[in-house]
Amino acid sequence: MPLHIVWQAVADGDESLLSVPILDAELRLTMVGEIITDASWHVGGELTKALSPQAVRVQSYLLNPQQTELHLTLLSQGSAHGNAVWNALLAIPVGQVETYSGLAEKLSSGPRAIAGACRNNPYAGIIPCHRVVAKNGIGGFMGHVDGEFVALKHRLLEYERGLRLGRE
Repeated sequence: MPLHIVWQAVADGDESLLSVPILDAELRLTMVGEIITDASWHVGGELTKALSPQAVRVQSYLLNPQQTELHLTLLSQGSAHGNAVWNALLAIPVGQVETYSGLAEKLSSGPRAIAGACRNNPYAGIIPCHRVVAKNGIGGFMGHVDGEFVALKHRLLEYERGLRLGRE
């Protein structure tokens, strides 16, 4: 797998923000030293133009995840159920989706609990909760059921679908 995550129990130090523009949105990584404590999407507003070397690495991975290796350290957080869901999200291949109910069945959970874990994912730009959809539609994204975030979910899925089709 090209994404390598090291889970860190504690993050001490000064907080900084790393912005990564992609698909008319910006992934904002909250960092404490080298440890990422949050990765959230932001839509609207002007995108960052000057990127740090680390932002370029993250952007390269997001644009071409099958061909780019990325090593990240994330702060370990969340419930045992949330962590089980987030690990399952990491197993969904680029360009594919899973339904909330399908994932719930695999994890012996309920679809609403899966949706809650996706909504509470502190690493939405890294742990791909956008790959989980409703049985009869796109579902929500980052706690929204319509608007700019759901439009971003559509863009992310379409982009990844294009990557998958390019490999077939």
